[in-house]
Amino acid sequence: PSLKVLPAAIGISRRNQLDVNSVCVPRMPGESIGGLMKLTHADGRTQTANVEYNQIDALLKATVEPRGDVADPATGRSPYPGSINQLLFALGPYAAQLHKSGGTMPEFVNPKYADASKTKFKSPTRLECMMQDYPKSLPPSARVGFSVISNTTAFSPVKTNLADARAKSAKGEPTYSAASGEADVYASACEVLAASGVRLPPPVHAIR
Repeated sequence: PSLKVLPAAIGISRRNQLDVNSVCVPRMPGESIGGLMKLTHADGRTQTANVEYNQIDALLKATVEPRGDVADPATGRSPYPGSINQLLFALGPYAAQLHKSGGTMPEFVNPKYADASKTKFKSPTRLECMMQDYPKSLPPSARVGFSVISNTTAFSPVKTNLADARAKSAKGEPTYSAASGEADVYASACEVLAASGVRLPPPVHAIR
């Protein structure tokens, strides 16, 4: 998918003179991808940055949305686009920041639990640092933006086993399964053809 998306994203970065451009997709509430948000500090400083999916609900409840990570009634999607870790950095500011920081980034732990009781890990927990936190290290003058592209064209990972895919489907979430990944290959081709002016019949929805 990135081969379809990145040339357009490069053009957007160039046209808007962005120091950072995050490629994003429309995000469902509760979906396991980070959300791009405009964060306002207590002193009034603002920054556009990724918030990890396991922090979104708590952050919203503590600030602007008591219900947490919920859908926008107008769209049925999260108001915050999902960051898919396709990142474009302007090389000049990036090189300057690497020289300043030595390449170090803040570290954190992201535990993945087996169930809602949070008493058992689903997989080993590790110390991580994230490339999508790079914008947080930039000065306030940095131009940080994002480009939203459809899920089928930009983001359709195949990483979920069958049992977990069924559970995600029952909750109305993207499944990230082998079946959805294959379907999106065809759907992405249809999107490109439609954008080129080709008239296609509407898709047929079937549950088997």
